Amino acid sequence: MSNTTVRCLLIPIGEGQILLPSVVIAEVSPDMEISPLSDNQPSWLLGIINWRGQNVPLVSLENALSLPIVTSKKSRTVILYGLEYGQTVPFYAFNTTDVPRTFLVNEDSLTKPSTDVGPGLVFNVHIENSETTWIPDLSYLENLVHQTISTLK
Repeated sequence: MSNTTVRCLLIPIGEGQILLPSVVIAEVSPDMEISPLSDNQPSWLLGIINWRGQNVPLVSLENALSLPIVTSKKSRTVILYGLEYGQTVPFYAFNTTDVPRTFLVNEDSLTKPSTDVGPGLVFNVHIENSETTWIPDLSYLENLVHQTISTLK
């Protein structure tokens, strides 16, 4: 067993939470004003937010990943670094249903991993007897954003 730990954020979304390493997260901010990108944008693309002078695509993870949708008044916006298409998609974002919390992850803290998940998800795990936790495929999400934005421009 490896003793490697990774600092992550547990981010409430829908009826569960997602787990992301902290290094891919640029910032967690209060909700921001959303501007439409196009009249024919897909339902998972909520629009564009202005973050630090940059137009950042805002994704509905619930729609993009086919997760249960739950509305909440306590949402935040999570801005992620673009890893695959730094020139065209340097950042993209999604909303949470509550405030994310930090969590140190090691192999022992993940239980019952399941690869029986939908598109855009890598694993469904349980963390220390908590609710369902999904690990998203960031390459899938970023490709989805990149292809859609390229088509709508």
